[in-house]
Amino acid sequence: MRVLLVVHDCLTMPLGVGYLGAVARRAGHEVRLGTLLHDDIVDLARSFGADLVGFTATTGFHLKYLALAKALKSALPSVSVVMGGAHPTFFPEVIERHPALDAICIGEGEDAFVEFLDAMESGRDHTTVRNFWVRGPRNDIARNPVRPRIENLDGIPFPDRTLWHPYARRMTLKTPFVMAGRGCPYRCSYCFNHAYNRLYAFDGRVLRRRSVDNVLAELRKLKAAYPVQLVVFQDDIFILDPEWIADFSIRYRAEIAVPFHCHLRANLVTKGVVAALAEAGCVSIKMAVESADDGIRNGLLKRGMTRDQIVNATSLVREAGIVLVTQNILGNPGETINQALETLRLNITCQPSYAFATLLQPYPRTEIGEYVRQQGLLTEDPSEADHISFFDRSTLQIPNRDHMERLRMLFPLAVEWPWLLRVLPLLLRLPLGRLYGAADKLWKGYAVKHREMPYRLTLREYLNSLRAYLSSSYY
Repeated sequence: MRVLLVVHDCLTMPLGVGYLGAVARRAGHEVRLGTLLHDDIVDLARSFGADLVGFTATTGFHLKYLALAKALKSALPSVSVVMGGAHPTFFPEVIERHPALDAICIGEGEDAFVEFLDAMESGRDHTTVRNFWVRGPRNDIARNPVRPRIENLDGIPFPDRTLWHPYARRMTLKTPFVMAGRGCPYRCSYCFNHAYNRLYAFDGRVLRRRSVDNVLAELRKLKAAYPVQLVVFQDDIFILDPEWIADFSIRYRAEIAVPFHCHLRANLVTKGVVAALAEAGCVSIKMAVESADDGIRNGLLKRGMTRDQIVNATSLVREAGIVLVTQNILGNPGETINQALETLRLNITCQPSYAFATLLQPYPRTEIGEYVRQQGLLTEDPSEADHISFFDRSTLQIPNRDHMERLRMLFPLAVEWPWLLRVLPLLLRLPLGRLYGAADKLWKGYAVKHREMPYRLTLREYLNSLRAYLSSSYY
């Protein structure tokens, strides 16, 4: 089978696509990568002779891929078009609404994707492959259940990053993404993890870890192949297993010795854990604050942590000399501007090097998604909304929505320069969204590159990444 996998751009190397490319190639299939930003995918699929075009999509961004699917089926009707990722996992009905999709993959894709490709290539019935919903010849949909989650993550090949080699001049290979484990036991109402665990009916362990040996083997391979300057661990919560962290930290410093970034959760942060990370070479972390209001943070969002835990954790991180980046959610159901401003003030107390602020997006099948639907708070169907990012606008009926959207743009700036608090009431009333958005994007790009991800770029690499970042409406 000739498989064309599609990503949006070359700013990053999505791990999901890398893993799918690796397992497909290991099974003997020919795989190529294409990008929406840099390629004409229809022409690329035609010249490559693709049998299948696949892509992973999040809710909102999936609309770009649905437009691509329609163009592909119009020009190349024999090509199979498959969507995986978060959107079809939690909204599988997408295949019923959009006839250009031949199949969707739900949940973990590695084993299922290979079985699907092998069945298609050999002429076997591919409509019965678990994890897949498949369109039949009479437009009927075969809805198959999910298979058990992959327990032994060490058995999955490392992501195939050679897929991105044709785009090497457009990107940097100095900051690879890596995942040391999968799964999260927490039940934050806005996050996909509780819905994901429900999908699998808690089959097997929620948290699965690669062995330290396996992670270090991937990192040694990366160091041998690329000029790695910073490793970005994408685990939802890197410190869920303290024993694993203790072993990893000692061996990482001795065997890899490259600065790294990871994600923490405030209620799990201790002085010992932070010291181990700093000793290993952790230079920056992300930690979610979400809201300063106890009712919103713990009642609505179900974070399960106190304000004191957040302040203490951020202090420990800063004291260890690690760059702190916070994450926050604005525009929650029932949230007032004053409550959102209190979240801003809490961030000022925490003193992050950058404060991400996003607008709540009630993704399908999440607990908060069901809540806002039942409460009649949606202004549009989030599965069909025509925006692609949680940075641009809210889909909820909330008081002073335009003010909340402007505050979202001004939030990181006011955390960095607290004197802006004095003029925020005026700024929120002014219809200067484009100006605020430009300032927000420029500051975010600077802070992420020079504080959160401090690695060296050549002039060409810098200009390429800047061009891709400014041209993308996703980031």
